Amino acid sequence: MNFWIDTHVHIYSKEFDADRKDVLSRCLDLGISKIYMPNVDHTSVDAMLEVEHKHPDQCISMMGLHPCSVKRF
Repeated sequence: MNFWIDTHVHIYSKEFDADRKDVLSRCLDLGISKIYMPNVDHTSVDAMLEVEHKHPDQCISMMGLHPCSVKRF
């Protein structure tokens, strides 16, 4: 059996609030069994951990600082 892993998904973002459950279900239907969620910055930690808590077999949090959020100073 084949399976896929998505290594970079911000499924915890507000943009997915309305259809997150459906998106995660479709992922499973397509064989995407694991979704790794990179943190953006300190403001996204709670939402990311909440999604992982609700979907522990599928969603895995990755702590850090997203390169797009790094400012010059």
